[in-house]
Amino acid sequence: MSGLLNHYLSGFWALLFPSICKGCGTVLGSTREVICRSCESKLPKTNFCDTSDNPVAQMFWGRVPLENAASLYYYRKGELLQKLIHHLKYHGGKETGLYLGRLAGKILIRTNMIVGIDALVPVPLHTRKQRIRGYNQSELLAQGISDIIQVKIEKETVIRTIHSESQTRLKRFARWQNVKNIFKVIDHERLRNKHILVLDDVVTTGSTIEALCNTLYEVPGIKISVLTIGYSAG
Repeated sequence: MSGLLNHYLSGFWALLFPSICKGCGTVLGSTREVICRSCESKLPKTNFCDTSDNPVAQMFWGRVPLENAASLYYYRKGELLQKLIHHLKYHGGKETGLYLGRLAGKILIRTNMIVGIDALVPVPLHTRKQRIRGYNQSELLAQGISDIIQVKIEKETVIRTIHSESQTRLKRFARWQNVKNIFKVIDHERLRNKHILVLDDVVTTGSTIEALCNTLYEVPGIKISVLTIGYSAG
């Protein structure tokens, strides 16, 4: 009886406060979340997963050895993906993180990029920043991806030990200095001889990911691939 009551109450609540597409503002149907089908179809795909020498992979050449690297969408100022990432990071948009993760998972499952992947490793936040935000946005993305591709998440094997300033307004070299030596692996055995997929929301210069991967390479036998939702050209 209580289940039936909850069902009716949920339906009534949805009538009073319908979900609105964060892209165009239209009312979402019961099968949609965060954005409508039309807005989703307009997200600018990179198709980087299809080529091993894509711009994200090239970004790390000579910096850190990776098995694969890609981003799924172009991240441009003022466009929908930027708004979604901003909502995720600064406005409590947990549902947006899970949605983007599941969207990523649906793309990944049709590519070779996840073949042989043993675990997902979201880029860690410092405990202070995570306490303020209430969650790690990369962990939400990882959870959404894991829901689709059924690969476990390792989110307690590596930590961020230094609370660095925001990277947003820093130049390339300053970004690298800002994140150098800020990560620490605390459980080598869980990652030993594993092929992991490092996950983050957006890559711009790759400094944070480079720093994390250099730390992760302390683990014997580890192989690393990288995936971000957005790619910012600069």
